[in-house]
Amino acid sequence: MSAPVYSVTLHHLSLDAKMAGLAYPDEQLLAVNIAQLRDLLYALAEVAARMTIYEPATPEIRIKTERDVFVIRTRYRRLCFVGWEQMLRGEEHSVAYILSTITGTAEPVKIAPKVERTFTSPPISATTRPVEPDAVPASFKIALMAVLIVGFTGTGVWLLLRPPPTLAPPFTLLSDFESQALLTKAAGEYETGTQVGDRRLVIDSDGTLHLAKYGPKRVITDEGTRVSRGGMADGHAVLITSDPSVLAIKDADHVVLYGSAYRRIVR
Repeated sequence: MSAPVYSVTLHHLSLDAKMAGLAYPDEQLLAVNIAQLRDLLYALAEVAARMTIYEPATPEIRIKTERDVFVIRTRYRRLCFVGWEQMLRGEEHSVAYILSTITGTAEPVKIAPKVERTFTSPPISATTRPVEPDAVPASFKIALMAVLIVGFTGTGVWLLLRPPPTLAPPFTLLSDFESQALLTKAAGEYETGTQVGDRRLVIDSDGTLHLAKYGPKRVITDEGTRVSRGGMADGHAVLITSDPSVLAIKDADHVVLYGSAYRRIVR
């Protein structure tokens, strides 16, 4: 069997992934083998170790396989395996783990078993038996325990079955073809303004949303990402985010997300 190869897209990175910056356009590498992919990831890890919060570039490597698309970014001078944060539960997003997940050989993260401690009370002798001044009837105790058990059980079932909170109205998802066409149309860079506190939004054609806020001298701060795909809400074509929430497309150059209106500045 031939060794697997991958389609790799470099964002804000040089072709060898050793340098990052806004001047580097997106580069697509076809037929990347596992050894080359490992070198690119280690190079991105070195870039992450040198980055500061004032760096406007958002370097990332997108890896497309036959079954999924994986995104690796930089965060806090380390690699961030997007979408796997909860599974890792604070573990380091290492190159080895990323590669093993992409190739389908990753083992589940082991969680230390919970240790329960038992405490024994000293025996009470006949001479030290506590005196209950007002004894409560046993039937009342049983009835009270039954009420508490029913109440706790009902509350637990309600918390388990209630739908999660959402910012999105009722929606339906578009087909893959229609969703990709909508993402291609909406892809570009948007902003609410250029002053301190204004926000920037970059929509990638693969559905990744890059959110950030402008600091002094247009320095990028408070970066975050979401994943989206096309959908229909209230009779309009929209992007459904992973929150989930709705990104409304007003026209070719204006979108609304989380109540903030954005204007397109770059296609």
